[in-house]
Amino acid sequence: MFAAKPKPILVVTILLLVLAVLSTASILTNRIGFARPAGFANATNFQRNGGTGGNFQFNNGTGGAGNGSFPINTGNRNFQRRSGFNTFSILRSLGLNGQAIIYVNLGIGILGILLVLLSAYGVWHQKSWGLNLAMVMAVLFLFGAVPILFSLGARNINWLRLSMSMLTLVVSVPILVYGILPSVRDMVSSR
Repeated sequence: MFAAKPKPILVVTILLLVLAVLSTASILTNRIGFARPAGFANATNFQRNGGTGGNFQFNNGTGGAGNGSFPINTGNRNFQRRSGFNTFSILRSLGLNGQAIIYVNLGIGILGILLVLLSAYGVWHQKSWGLNLAMVMAVLFLFGAVPILFSLGARNINWLRLSMSMLTLVVSVPILVYGILPSVRDMVSSR
């Protein structure tokens, strides 16, 4: 079964399947809480008391003044963003909340996995659309994996997310290289 396929087709198909597994693992680790930002692991409540200024209160559910709940007096400052683009205010104006962002993120991740699996199917059957889709998906996964590399100098590095991004880079680059090679392009049919 595997011997009948040319080696580059087999390698690209396996790399696409690895990319799908990495993406699935990334979604699962985000959903079950391994990749939460530092400092918010136990946070259940963040509320603002008062009008335009006043007190913020961070409460992790333990209650009491010395047991995880502390007020922060902000005076009468207005904490309004001054930038022209604020994603959360745009989503709020559309009637969406943070939970909707989570569902949109999950949907995009699942769509990415399905497209990678579809491209693996196309490459396995030596179709040019499969190789083209594989190259597009590899570029998209590269763009998604590069930003975490800028956090290498930070104190609180999420090592799980960093290692998965590095693996995504290591898998995506050979897919692009194989997809560009004329010898591999000649192995796929345009049908």
